[in-house]
Amino acid sequence: MSEAFLEELWRREEAFMVSAKPEFRHGLRFVGVSSIAGQFYCEFKVENEFALGELPSKAKAQGTALHDELVPEVEIGKDAFSALVRRKEPSFAVLRLWGSVAGLRIIGTPDHVIWSEGRPVWLVELKTTKGDPGLLWDDQVVQTRIYGLLLDLMGFNCSSLRLALVRLRGSELSEDDKGPWILRVSKALTDGTTSELESEYAGRMKFHLLVHDRAAAVASIGAKRGYWRGEREPTSSTSVAKCRACEYSQVCTKSLAAK
Repeated sequence: MSEAFLEELWRREEAFMVSAKPEFRHGLRFVGVSSIAGQFYCEFKVENEFALGELPSKAKAQGTALHDELVPEVEIGKDAFSALVRRKEPSFAVLRLWGSVAGLRIIGTPDHVIWSEGRPVWLVELKTTKGDPGLLWDDQVVQTRIYGLLLDLMGFNCSSLRLALVRLRGSELSEDDKGPWILRVSKALTDGTTSELESEYAGRMKFHLLVHDRAAAVASIGAKRGYWRGEREPTSSTSVAKCRACEYSQVCTKSLAAK
């Protein structure tokens, strides 16, 4: 990855952002990766989030605070990003991802990316849970894969890219564990010692390692594009459990949970 590539990338990103028109559902100029992933949970939940706004909750606030502790961020400039990710030894830096897929302009920022010699080698998404970290949900897989697709479409060399979806019962971590957590996850991925870290935190965390699959990511977006293009109305989940867990269950017209 050369300086010339990055300069051209920043130029293309600016053009992408400036030229966008509010042509998608809810007057959006861009569709977020997390919103597309959310459709695989329930499209009416996504619809309610835009129509009614985000509903605050203690559990959500605690989850966000925990996530920020586990994946802390420090803002850096473009020059620092370039110098950092071009090192041979593994380095960590995230950036906003963007691209056009299936008639949608999509943007989003992943949790964590591990780089080596200008190439992304691991894209990592962290999901905290109160349940079984061994379970894998479609919406989380879709989100992770779309991030990989966008990295590829932006022109990065993704020939060695792998995806890691890490599910964790973070509330059971000690304060001493939280600070270095993402560093330990990164080392386990780059050293190939994920099973050892899983054993140390048996029952509390799980590495779900995914193959970077452009075709699967594109298909996921294509399956949901009609909602954003105004070609159809949202569909609802058929899962009572999902409705019970949804913060909009008391106001959603399609909720299957008792009100």
